[in-house]
Amino acid sequence: MSDWDDIVNELRGAAEPTALVTVASISGSSPREPGAKMLVTADASHGTIGGGNLEFQAMKHARGLLRENKHADTRRYTLGAELGQC
Repeated sequence: MSDWDDIVNELRGAAEPTALVTVASISGSSPREPGAKMLVTADASHGTIGGGNLEFQAMKHARGLLRENKHADTRRYTLGAELGQC
């Protein structure tokens, strides 16, 4: 079993509300490839979608969805000035 499977099983067993953040697609350069994943809980994260402010903003959004008990959402991020990268 992979570390990823262990983490998913642990969160399931604890009934910990968890959001799955996935890089669905990219255009141009990106810190991670499509399919990169990160699990986000109220106070932790596992995996990475690239770090920095991109990851911070994605975690912030995912935690908002968890608080509101929403089950799905799509968010588009543009790397650069929008994420304070320039």
